[in-house]
Amino acid sequence: MSVQWRRVPQLVTKPAPLPMSYSPKKQISAQTLQTAHKSRHLVWATMLTLSAAAALFAMHAQAQTTTAAAPVQADAQAQAAPPAAAAPATPAAPKYAAQDLERAFNFLDANRDGSISRSEAAAFRNVAKHFDAADTNKDNQLSREEFGNALNGGKPQ
Repeated sequence: MSVQWRRVPQLVTKPAPLPMSYSPKKQISAQTLQTAHKSRHLVWATMLTLSAAAALFAMHAQAQTTTAAAPVQADAQAQAAPPAAAAPATPAAPKYAAQDLERAFNFLDANRDGSISRSEAAAFRNVAKHFDAADTNKDNQLSREEFGNALNGGKPQ
């Protein structure tokens, strides 16, 4: 039995033309949409940042208003109250704990000689800036006591 092959005509000879609405402008439009989507994220991020900044500014302004009102109330109470015997002035609490001062001093004292020289302080801008004021005995070295007094506002612990 022999099989004969015959040619079947092609149903589609060439691809169908693209509709007229499809053009390179649609591709540009898709790119524009992607850019717009990215821009929308940028706008939201900017708005969030500005909102956070506004909230921080408002909190700072509120804190200043509260602290500014406190002395006015204290003055009013002092004028209304009869003068009492002068109370002994209590020294203010140190700003930094001894443990924190020791850690900072050891960090600055690179050669571990027990004092901070001017060259060791030069690596830290604020320490170098206030070195002369902190060096009370003018030996170009900051002792632990001088360092502690400088950081705690001149109040020895």
